[in-house]
Amino acid sequence: MPGRLKCNEDASFSSSTDKVGVGMCIRDEEGCFIRAKTMWHTPLCSVDIGEALGLHHAIRWVHELQLQNVDFEVDSKRVADYFNRGNGDITEFGVIMGSNRHYCSLCLPNSHVEFSRRQANGVAHKLAKAAISESSFRIFDHVPTCINDLISNEML
Repeated sequence: MPGRLKCNEDASFSSSTDKVGVGMCIRDEEGCFIRAKTMWHTPLCSVDIGEALGLHHAIRWVHELQLQNVDFEVDSKRVADYFNRGNGDITEFGVIMGSNRHYCSLCLPNSHVEFSRRQANGVAHKLAKAAISESSFRIFDHVPTCINDLISNEML
């Protein structure tokens, strides 16, 4: 939509390295690359927790960049549904998601979280997979080679 940014976020899980990789990519209203970030954390956790933590990091990164009007796209229906409806879940997942909702309402009030099928979230998925092999977090101001083909194809 005009005047809005999109931040695709995804998590990837590796039992061999005991890491959860997180990838996020910010694009403008025309789909042009703005910035990407990869990071990882240990120990390995459940898919729901990893996806919730990925959104946690994406929301805070967007706020650090002082961006507004951002639509976050995640490929976890549970994360998107909980963010948009919430249900007072007192598990670790519920606490992380409650924090995400609260932080976003305070710092990014005109931002949203939407569900996107994995096929449409390929850029973030590829970044999350690449994050597992990194030694620390990385920020990309130019399209990283691991997603160059995906970005180019989506711009056609």
